[in-house]
Amino acid sequence: MLTEQQIHQFHTFGFLVLKNMLTENELEIINEEFEKGLVKKDKSELIAGARVQLNWSNLESYSPFTASLLEDKRIYGIAQQLWGEDVVGKNSQANHYAGNRSPWHPDVGPNIHGCKFVFYLSPVDAESGALRVIPGSHHPEFSDRIKKVHLKDNDPGPPEDPGLAVNEVPFCSCDSQPGDAVIFNYLLWHASWHGSDNRRMVSLQYWKNPKTPEEKEAMAASASGFVKRSHEKLTVVQPYPEFWLSNPENSPLRACWIEWLREWGFIESIPV
Repeated sequence: MLTEQQIHQFHTFGFLVLKNMLTENELEIINEEFEKGLVKKDKSELIAGARVQLNWSNLESYSPFTASLLEDKRIYGIAQQLWGEDVVGKNSQANHYAGNRSPWHPDVGPNIHGCKFVFYLSPVDAESGALRVIPGSHHPEFSDRIKKVHLKDNDPGPPEDPGLAVNEVPFCSCDSQPGDAVIFNYLLWHASWHGSDNRRMVSLQYWKNPKTPEEKEAMAASASGFVKRSHEKLTVVQPYPEFWLSNPENSPLRACWIEWLREWGFIESIPV
């Protein structure tokens, strides 16, 4: 669990790196399940561009251990510390990257709050695909200023001054070893640079339960976009697998999360 100082650091800078959250035995199982998912993944769904990315849900029957991590108290307990007891485990995904960079971006728009736990399955640093972040960029005023900076991959300027490449933006590198967790606020600007053509990463996503009218409106808009995009092929958005929705172990925590996700509009129907 986090200390009060770590909680303060997270909300101030927007991220944390926690060492050795997973054991070697757990990593062995995750790697085996990742390989199964990669073999099953339809390679025609490759997302081209800078990332050259394949992604799929970890909430399938062939990856039961990785699926269980979303409900692991070591992890969701931290999410509760950051976002409240009623935080919701929203998703878990596997990602395979073969590109040479991920452009700078936050994951969501205003009034959506939560965090992502990222586990890289091989050692990464600033020059080999580690997560690069702009500390404090989850704060709205700072984020608005970044949006006015021309970035070559996102919003390039004129030919004579096209803007900054990924590696030209000031950053902090979240170097990590297998088993380490990188936790970051969805609103934090992040990117990556270089790395192998076989980079593997697992992510767990948690969302703050919306309370204000602005948060509820943003959540409804996000759910509408999620459902629409989940029926498309070339997208990082994946529909919820029936295996996870069926909740075969009758987990009260998962049942609660599924009900919240259904109420918000992320789940269209639940298998009987």
